[in-house]
Amino acid sequence: MKTVKDIKYTDFKLFESKSLKLPLADLCKKMIKEGSYTFNSPSSVYQIGSFSSNTQIKTSEYFTADICLEINESFFNERDYLNYKYFLKRSLYLGHTYIHLMNSKRYSKLKYHFQSDFSSVFKPILCMIFEDVGLEIRLHFVPDSSTFKLSRFNPGQCNVRRDFYTKNINPNIKIEDENGYNSEEIYDPTPRYNFEVLSDLTAIRNNEIIREKFSSSKSLIAAVKLTKLWLLKRELNQGSGCFDNFTLNMFIVYLLSNRQINPLMSPYQIFRLVLINLSEANWDKKGISMKDFIKNDTDSLNENKNLVTIDHFHQYYPVVFLDSTGFMNITSKISLQTFKKLKFDAKVSLSLLNDESVDNFDKIFIEMHQFWLECDALISIKPSSDQFYFDIIKKTKNIQRLIKLIENYNNSYCVSLEAILDVISKALNDRTNLIYAKLVEQLRWNLDSSPSESIPSITIGLLFNGTFDNVLIKGPSSTSQEAVEFRKFWGPKSELRRFQDTSICEAVYFEAKDLASKRLVYSEIVKHILDYHLSIGADNLKFCDRQMNSLLSIPNGIIENYGTGEEKLADAVNVFEEFSRIMKNLKDLPLLINNIQGVTSVFRLTDTFAPLPACFNYDDKSEKNMRYKIDHKYMPKYPLGQVVVPYVKPLDVLIKLESSGKWPDDVECIKRLKTAFYLKIVQVLREDHGLVAYTHVEYLDVLYKGFVFRLFVYTMNELLSMKTSINEIGVKVTNDTKESLAYEKTFLHSGQLTSVIYGLQQKFNCFSGVCRLAKRWLSSHFLLEYFEEEAIDLICASIFVNSYEPPRSLINCFIKFLNLMANFDWKNQILLVNFNNELKKQKILDIQLKFQENRSQLQPIFILTPYESRDKGSIWTIEKPNIQQLCRTVIIAKQSFNKIKNCVLNFETIESFKNIFRPNLDIYDVVINLNTAFCVKAFQQIDICKGTFLPHYRAFETTDNDKTLPVVGFDPVEFYVKELREAFDEIALFFYDVYGSTRVFVLWKPDALKPKELKINNAKYRLIDINTNQLVLNLEAIIEDFKIIGNELVESVTVKNESSIFK
Repeated sequence: MKTVKDIKYTDFKLFESKSLKLPLADLCKKMIKEGSYTFNSPSSVYQIGSFSSNTQIKTSEYFTADICLEINESFFNERDYLNYKYFLKRSLYLGHTYIHLMNSKRYSKLKYHFQSDFSSVFKPILCMIFEDVGLEIRLHFVPDSSTFKLSRFNPGQCNVRRDFYTKNINPNIKIEDENGYNSEEIYDPTPRYNFEVLSDLTAIRNNEIIREKFSSSKSLIAAVKLTKLWLLKRELNQGSGCFDNFTLNMFIVYLLSNRQINPLMSPYQIFRLVLINLSEANWDKKGISMKDFIKNDTDSLNENKNLVTIDHFHQYYPVVFLDSTGFMNITSKISLQTFKKLKFDAKVSLSLLNDESVDNFDKIFIEMHQFWLECDALISIKPSSDQFYFDIIKKTKNIQRLIKLIENYNNSYCVSLEAILDVISKALNDRTNLIYAKLVEQLRWNLDSSPSESIPSITIGLLFNGTFDNVLIKGPSSTSQEAVEFRKFWGPKSELRRFQDTSICEAVYFEAKDLASKRLVYSEIVKHILDYHLSIGADNLKFCDRQMNSLLSIPNGIIENYGTGEEKLADAVNVFEEFSRIMKNLKDLPLLINNIQGVTSVFRLTDTFAPLPACFNYDDKSEKNMRYKIDHKYMPKYPLGQVVVPYVKPLDVLIKLESSGKWPDDVECIKRLKTAFYLKIVQVLREDHGLVAYTHVEYLDVLYKGFVFRLFVYTMNELLSMKTSINEIGVKVTNDTKESLAYEKTFLHSGQLTSVIYGLQQKFNCFSGVCRLAKRWLSSHFLLEYFEEEAIDLICASIFVNSYEPPRSLINCFIKFLNLMANFDWKNQILLVNFNNELKKQKILDIQLKFQENRSQLQPIFILTPYESRDKGSIWTIEKPNIQQLCRTVIIAKQSFNKIKNCVLNFETIESFKNIFRPNLDIYDVVINLNTAFCVKAFQQIDICKGTFLPHYRAFETTDNDKTLPVVGFDPVEFYVKELREAFDEIALFFYDVYGSTRVFVLWKPDALKPKELKINNAKYRLIDINTNQLVLNLEAIIEDFKIIGNELVESVTVKNESSIFK
């Protein structure tokens, strides 16, 4: 590079001739209006960064190599460290370097751009791309290490003056103390600015240390790459203020020098120890320093005298990790929230490493743990004007915030983000495990333009703990000194309250009428606290947390206070508890009732829509008619005309009788005896308790407080009789039969699973919601019939059981469910749901081995639980889904996952989230449109159309004395589809949404569309084609049959793409 002398500071024509818009050019013109400088070639050129230490992993389109150009000491003046003068001259040197490269034939045709950290736009690097070899070289410009004394950049030193900032950078900001006094002689500490200069002064020295330490060990290099990959998958080493690769390298050098790791260890051992040290790091309270372990030959005795203590650094930085000089804090840019996220992720990964019973390699190194995927809730703060963030800083009335603008080169985003996080962290401290902001990506811009001036939104993620939904915040005693601070922070929301322990304390209360509202209390806290302290109004805030609630709700007017149905489910369980006490105390029975247990999804609190009491808001005559027996096939007719019967769901209950040796051995005899028990139970319930009860051959229905309980008697004798048979030589043998397995599943395992799942819901109150949403999603895409409801509950349970910190918001739970369905390796892995860790490690390993050996003979979804841990997997997935059904589910899950990702990242409306539950209907051949007035569940559908039947339920009242059992389980659509499948199963598939479908979709089977030979066996559903003399599908007659079977239920039938069907 040629020397260029006597260049005037005001001369930018050379740069403009090459279409180069020099960074900080405008500031340079303001500050330096006379004088000249000389451009010399760099005193030395070093290769730095990951490429030089052989620890690079490819994270983008190109491999990157970092080259450091050391600027000669003579280029700078003694006091250039003040007021950004160093960065101005660095920018000039960068510009001349680019001019030199453009004058070279070899480099003039390359692509160039600037790149910088978002918080350090004043210190860009020059990037040049070699597209033919897939390489990006990044040129860093640093001064000679002796250019400035390191001690000038101690964190408490002031190197940017107030008057310089207000005159040259932002004249609109007035920096005054509490008395309105602004003195040019006040020297404010500029720790961030000092770090930016120090990082250049020590860059070569620190990189030499890294290269020296890593060069001797391949294991060390492999461990560094592993750790970088781990950081990358968690987005921890990307963005402004991240735990970057340089920080990681220095930390590993620290561990090496501190003898906590050694080069002879394996990469896994080193990686594990790095995670252990990160998880236990206490750098926010007690920082660490490399100075004690690494001695520099360049250390000056005078400089060492000016070293300050680590405690001094803690006054200016939230996280402290000092380099080998003892002057630079490597973690200066890392916020406390990011550091806590780093520690948290290290703890999670350690727990996965410690769990040897499951292969967690993918979770640690392959899966992306993206910001939006990990948070329970997201908050977006969108600026409404260019001055939005400046207004926030001013509102804090904290002069230290204004001073931070000086050292951040007027970057209001970074300063206001710190203020916002401080306020939110204080308000939500007891409700969250983590609060952290999404890091802003690095800036890239063309050489002929300026960096983007668009103001980014602030996105904050929250990870809740178990107390996040508390509606009351209890403060200090009203007479304590802390009460004043509490009132000052919470403002008008703070009030005195007397508590049960008779104490009178300051408190803040947020009203919530139901569980769904309680889960959103945090958002009310955030709205209040941001408005009160920083004047950030609700118009600037968006929350991603509540968009799923409406999908579990029903239209207004059907029943009061339904909400998301959680309370109504709990009401049904509470009524059952009362009913079970009545049943257990029944007298005059041949055998006493030992136990009574509910087994449907209602009792697990995972039914998509809560059962509503069979009490209707109609006139007395209409309601009475709704309780009569159905005479018509699908729609009963009464003297009042056609009356639609509101749906009443029967709740299945198991009754276990005391043991007896008098049961017969024959299964049919046992069934008759059970029917006799039903008759006797009905008699006792009617005579002693006045309850409405009716007996059927296989069960009995009891109406209690508006709910219909369907009771089944279960005996071990019946199960043993089903398993017992006589072999060819007349000997009794016991074997599982299809009938016995079905009986065992229904009457033995269902109750056990119900108890476990109910307990899980008591621990995590959003578990019920995700199970219900999962079933709603599956049903909306016509997939629910492919799964047992218990299997869905177990899949959802795995999200909680297998998580280090389970999700606590409905939307995050559902995202994790979609992610699991879409990306889990169903073919090669067992889905372990180890409740209470009851399955021991060896048992799991044995089953995994057998699973791998016999995979081709096992069901597509293999779920392993402690309660039916067979080698063949869960009984809930043995029969369904099959491989085709699972593949279809995975494909739709992937599509839905991508849709919800866009919705979350863009903070979309509820309507956009509903699109995830709207299926693609173009693939179906026939659509059977039903009369919406006769679809009793139509009010449950995603999009309710005009004319839909809306029933009117009401809560049970003690004055209700109707002694007639309501019509139970009457869903015309369900019965209609069942008949269609029975009649046309050979030629067509029928699909409908279990929750409120008003249409039935038909898909012809491929084989049905093919012409058949003229044989009597092929005549069903077909007619003779006179042209080919073959049998073809009689489409017209089949469509007419659809209408005849449905009768008044069918409104019309639409055939789609009729011409293309028979091509």
